[in-house]
Order: sequence, then C-alpha cells, then structure tokens
Amino acid sequence: MSATSESSQVAALAEQSTVPHEEAVVKAPPASVRGKPVSGKVWKTQQEKRHTSMRPRMLRQGWEKQMEERKRRDILKTIEGELKAQTAAEKQKRKEATIERHKRKAENEKKGEVVQKVSAGKVKRMKKKQLRQIRKA
Repeated sequence: MSATSESSQVAALAEQSTVPHEEAVVKAPPASVRGKPVSGKVWKTQQEKRHTSMRPRMLRQGWEKQMEERKRRDILKTIEGELKAQTAAEKQKRKEATIERHKRKAENEKKGEVVQKVSAGKVKRMKKKQLRQIRKA
C-alpha cells in the first residue's frame, strides 16, 4: 500500500470513530481565573460591581428630574437646619433664664436672713455642727 492510501484510511477511521476530538472536549476557561483564596473559604465568590447604568430605561430618571430632586433635598436640608437652630436657641434661652432665676433666689435668701453677731470666744466654744450652721460674713 502507498502512503497516500494509508493516510486516507486513517482519516476515514478517524471520522467513523465515536470518540470526539480533544479540541471539542476542552471547555472554555471562566471569565476570571482566580486561585484559592488565602482565607481558605473557597465557597465564597467575588462580588461584582453594581452599576446604575444597568437599570432598565423605565427606571432611570432624566437629568432634569435629578436636578429638581437635588434642589428639593437642598431646600429641605436648609429648612431642617433652621428649625434645629431655632430649637437650640430656645433651649439656650431657657437654660440662661433658669440660671439667672437661681442666682436671684440665692441673693434674696441671703438678704432675707437675720444675722446675729457672734463673739470670737463663743465661736471657740461651739461644736463643729454649730460652726457649720454659721455663715461667715
């Protein structure tokens, strides 16, 4: 037999065989090849980034709508800031008023007390409890 007839027979046998070629068996590699994670948690997958552009066209807002929404939010923030400032100012005023009221009350009590003069000798004979009750003038 000649060389050409042998090669044609081999080609015919290859076509008849049911074993698929190795080229067809090889699977395409995954999109991103990652090795084993350092943590050893092989079941965890890498998160994909989410894009707002992936949303359907119906759910997307137009530029004008976005700007209107932003303006509305800014207005709400300024109003909210003003209200907080007002409540803080009112609270500060009440606090100052109560402090002033306590001061006036203490001064009035001081003025209303009846003061007795005590001699130095008498003070020396007094006990500690009695000395605490005497206010130094």
